[in-house]
Amino acid sequence: MKFDYLRLMQEESRDLAGFLADLPDSAWNSPTLCTGWRVREVVSHMAAGHNASLPAYLGVVLRCGGSVEKASEVLARRFAARHDPARILAAFREGTSGRPKGPTALIPRAELFTDHLVHHQDIRRPLGLPRRIPEARLLAALQSLGKLSGRVGSAARLRGLRLVADDVPYRAGTGAEVRGPAEALVMAVCGRADAGADLHGEGAGLLRQRLAAEEAASGAQRTSTQREAGGVG
Repeated sequence: MKFDYLRLMQEESRDLAGFLADLPDSAWNSPTLCTGWRVREVVSHMAAGHNASLPAYLGVVLRCGGSVEKASEVLARRFAARHDPARILAAFREGTSGRPKGPTALIPRAELFTDHLVHHQDIRRPLGLPRRIPEARLLAALQSLGKLSGRVGSAARLRGLRLVADDVPYRAGTGAEVRGPAEALVMAVCGRADAGADLHGEGAGLLRQRLAAEEAASGAQRTSTQREAGGVG
């Protein structure tokens, strides 16, 4: 099945922007599933990625020792610190309304769409504000999981597992079965341990173990990255 991932990214972004427009400013300081990032940092991460010039972005990457993760941390925290929610939201709307540019032009559109859908849920889940995601977007995100870049880690999490969605017509992979809502499958395979509780099947325990091990291993690294991000450029 083929999807227009650019159109889906724009639709997902409009939905997220509409949701954010109704949030009180205080909610922008609420935690998200991205450890150490509040709502304002998550949205700033996307806004800065869409609006930064490629030379400026590459300059930050170089100052961060070539680490894309550290550069993303720097840009997100810097943008979040310098702008209020209204300006962050305006920048997000502006950056996601057309074709990808700057750093986002380098990202495959399927991955860019799935990134936006996951970050939308990163915000909604801790706030206890679920939504009904259109089936086409769920199917598109599920189909993208095996093709995401190595830094996402989805391929490693999927190894030896078969995904079966309870709410949309999707099953893929070979091995121990992991069943559940499509949204939870996407979130878990994209590294969100919070979604693991919504899954079942003989492979669900293995996926939860992988997520827990990743979370434990990345704790010290996140602390180091956040410390360095506060002092870069």
